[in-house]
Amino acid sequence: MKEPAIFLVDDDDDDVYLARLTFSAHFPEWTLTSFEDGQALIDHLATHPESPLPDLLILDLNMPRLTGYETLTILKRHSKWKKVPVVILSTSSNIDDQTRSEAMGACAFLVKPPSVDQLARLISEGKTTCDSGR
Repeated sequence: MKEPAIFLVDDDDDDVYLARLTFSAHFPEWTLTSFEDGQALIDHLATHPESPLPDLLILDLNMPRLTGYETLTILKRHSKWKKVPVVILSTSSNIDDQTRSEAMGACAFLVKPPSVDQLARLISEGKTTCDSGR
């Protein structure tokens, strides 16, 4: 059985570090690959078309080059990439951001928590929401 692959797209080094701690402590069987922003993710997907897609993509909203919204738009317009479940993980707790993200095709919207244990719980909830929506 293949290990679940998760792509994390976030420009904040502290948030990436927290995610890596969370995955190693709570989801050691998952492979986590991180990208510094949406453009880095799109470049990777475009230059590796034969590589397996991730089982889940965790996307920040506020990033340079391509924002989370711009990245989500590109993903959902692509015939192959649109199948990847996307969870938005943002510092924003604005209901408009949540509504917009879900209308654009994100299967869950989560506000970034301050601890590894809280992040692990949110990731589990987000994955469950995405899995049930397929």
